[in-house]
Amino acid sequence: MGEVKGVVSKLVRMLEVKQKETEGLVDTMHQLHACLQEESNTIICGSLNRLLSTVRIEAAKITGGSVVVLISPQGRATVDKTYSDENSDSYLRRLKSQGFYILTLPGFSYFIQSLKSEVVEGNLVPIIEFLKENAKIEMPLVYPDVSSVAAGQPREAPTTPKWRLSDFLPAPFPHPPLPRRLFRH
Repeated sequence: MGEVKGVVSKLVRMLEVKQKETEGLVDTMHQLHACLQEESNTIICGSLNRLLSTVRIEAAKITGGSVVVLISPQGRATVDKTYSDENSDSYLRRLKSQGFYILTLPGFSYFIQSLKSEVVEGNLVPIIEFLKENAKIEMPLVYPDVSSVAAGQPREAPTTPKWRLSDFLPAPFPHPPLPRRLFRH
């Protein structure tokens, strides 16, 4: 009976130690989660700030007329100018009927602030979609050959280096193989 009590007491001590280790891991996991959430919020808010700065820079380039920010139904923000208010401008009325939001520059700043408050509340997915829609997409690289292919001209064969297999044959002395034409006299 004494042996059973000893085994049970060792087992209880081992379980207590493992429970403390598990609690420590859970605390670490919660700290990591909080850190990652804070970091993602910081990144998203920074991206919103960059978008606001980009819109302000684009607005500063516009001369003659008042600046409006158009937000498409998909969430794409563009800067445009108008010579009258949105109720009397037929172009802006048509865009509004198609689901566009028409904001002034201060209105767009307020809109960005409201998106930041959504980030703080944890509603990240719509804001990320909005940022993706407004991300600048790089133009694909244009290769010089493309114009000749598009014009129907045959492409030239790619040039191959002038190296041959015999250049890499082992040297007559015990050293690593090197190209024989590498060191010319």
